[in-house]
Amino acid sequence: MATSPKRGLVLVADDDPTMRLLMLEMLAQVGLDAIEAEDGLQAIARYQSASPDLVLLDVDMPGLDGLAVCREIRQLETHGTVPIIMVTGGDELDSVTRAYEAGATDFVSKPINWPILGHRVLYVLRASDAISRLRIADAQHRAVLAAIPDTFFRMNKDGYYLDYEQGHEASSVFASDLCVGRHLSQVLPPEIAGHMLEQVHSVLQTQHIRSLDYQLPLPGPAPLPARHFEARLVATGPNEVLGLVRDISERKRSEEQIRRLAYCDSLTGIPNRQAFLETLEAELVRSRKANKKFAVLFMDLDAFKRINDTLGHDVGDHLLKAVSDRLRDTTRPGDLVCTNLARLGGDEFTILIPDLDKVEDALNVAQRVKEAMRRPFLLEAHEIFVTASIGISLYPEDGEDCNSLLKYADTAMYHAKNCGKNNAKLYSSSLTMQIMSHVKLEVGLRKALQNDELYLLYQPQIDVASTQIVGFEALVRWKHPERGVISPTEFIPLAEETGLIVPIGEWVLRTACQQATTWQLPGRRPVRVAVNLSAKQFKDDNLTQSVLSALHDTGLPAELLELELTEGTLMDDARATMVTLEQLRGIGVFLSIDDFGTGYSSMNYLKRFDVRALKIDRSFISGLPLDAENAAITRAIVAMAHGLKMAVVAEGVETDAQLVLLEQYGCDMAQGYYLGHPSPPELIPSLLASQRAMAMT
Repeated sequence: MATSPKRGLVLVADDDPTMRLLMLEMLAQVGLDAIEAEDGLQAIARYQSASPDLVLLDVDMPGLDGLAVCREIRQLETHGTVPIIMVTGGDELDSVTRAYEAGATDFVSKPINWPILGHRVLYVLRASDAISRLRIADAQHRAVLAAIPDTFFRMNKDGYYLDYEQGHEASSVFASDLCVGRHLSQVLPPEIAGHMLEQVHSVLQTQHIRSLDYQLPLPGPAPLPARHFEARLVATGPNEVLGLVRDISERKRSEEQIRRLAYCDSLTGIPNRQAFLETLEAELVRSRKANKKFAVLFMDLDAFKRINDTLGHDVGDHLLKAVSDRLRDTTRPGDLVCTNLARLGGDEFTILIPDLDKVEDALNVAQRVKEAMRRPFLLEAHEIFVTASIGISLYPEDGEDCNSLLKYADTAMYHAKNCGKNNAKLYSSSLTMQIMSHVKLEVGLRKALQNDELYLLYQPQIDVASTQIVGFEALVRWKHPERGVISPTEFIPLAEETGLIVPIGEWVLRTACQQATTWQLPGRRPVRVAVNLSAKQFKDDNLTQSVLSALHDTGLPAELLELELTEGTLMDDARATMVTLEQLRGIGVFLSIDDFGTGYSSMNYLKRFDVRALKIDRSFISGLPLDAENAAITRAIVAMAHGLKMAVVAEGVETDAQLVLLEQYGCDMAQGYYLGHPSPPELIPSLLASQRAMAMT
């Protein structure tokens, strides 16, 4: 007869050889291997050496009986429990009880029913294997639970905790013995308990997962930060839910940090552009529904760039923080109106004033802000003075969307700056027309160079003593195709603002040098050409190369090119100025200071800069000879310049009396309408020729 596959190893311990033989035969028929032991001591030895899967143990054995062997095996066990079947001489209750107390798994009574012995052993092995797997699964389950930080609970539909397993990272607010068997209203605050019970009923009704967030204060002697929790509920039956509770306090802190990074200005801590735009959008919706008005104030510091450039960005950052603090104090919620403050970037701030009753309320806030900014800021041993320009737009009068309101407030702010700074201006539609005109003019100026719309006029400079022309000042003009000739006072500031002054200045330099070469004829006195350098040109890294290139390409000798600079340009960065002046002096050009007397006028710097000439500003010449103060200033400038070995040029000479007085003071050169109007280049040769003819007569 074929035998079944081997299913395990059985230790048979019995002092009766016949019983052992029969047991081995029955075990073999069900596919089990077996080893024998004749007595108790041998049984223990075989157990230790062979590690059987099951032990068949006779109770009555000489020496060490079966009960003693059973107890010894149980003491030797280290990994799991080996099933032990005791073979007893009867089924008396006392024998069975003693067998189980010794650690037996099952028992078989004599006489043995041999046909079922093997199957009974198999059943015990299967049961033992199942128990072993359950133990492993339970151990794994507990290991998983121990590794999960979340808390689990079971709850019935009425809100009573059926089970509660706290996660290892959960807050110790609740323990299992405080929850199991109790209603959640006895565990959680009433509002949270009510909300959770609603979710329990919803889960049981819909069979969908539900979640809720809640916040619990931590118990302790001192108030501790509240903890945030998230509970997720899933139905596990018609009347029962499984809940998973996670401590999300750290996540909430991270979310708050992210929110701060996204919506708070990193430097000042007040709301940033994104936060303000969202607040403004919400206010638009609210005011539209409630038929309310509000105002947007756009503030810009008037002197911030100068402070950044002169004192450094660290001081600039500290100033922005101080400005933010002062604005917070000035626009506190307890004021006449409740305001929302934000920094849009740089030195730009916005203020939202909701529920506006009248325009004067917005103007009053702007006035308070201006007054607050005018008070000095004490930062790192520096006493800093700034002013603010503020533009105001109104909803719904000026616009009904965020972009329009911000744009119009910005437009009004620039108008405030153009009106002298430290101003607050309301937006009006005429401002937009001005801005559009300004933009259109800028577009036209960008095309002016490429379309040959710029041209030069030249005003003669004469030697006061001989009245001979010694040079010409190049003056740029713009003939717009639609507007005609545009005043330099209109387009030169625009060129400075947009940076176009650099390419325009380079064109002026090259064109003036080219035209000046045509004035130099054999036998005639050399004639110099003077070109104004703007502050941006002077700071341009390519200035020296541009001058060299213009002289080289046109062939004009360097000594016949005069470069005029203002005092402000020279004083802006004294160290860099010295380097640039040294480079220009190395080329050999003539250097002069334009509009002298209207800027810093520092004797120390004049000496260090080592320029060749000063041009007295026309404001000092216009009152001569009657204005005694201007006369004294002019005489002093001439004396000072000669003391520093500089020539002096007087601008704006319009009368013979002025020229006579300047000659008395020893002024070297002069220019003005009395001596010659700015003329186109084609008239210069005839002007020089007529002067030469007069000199020869």
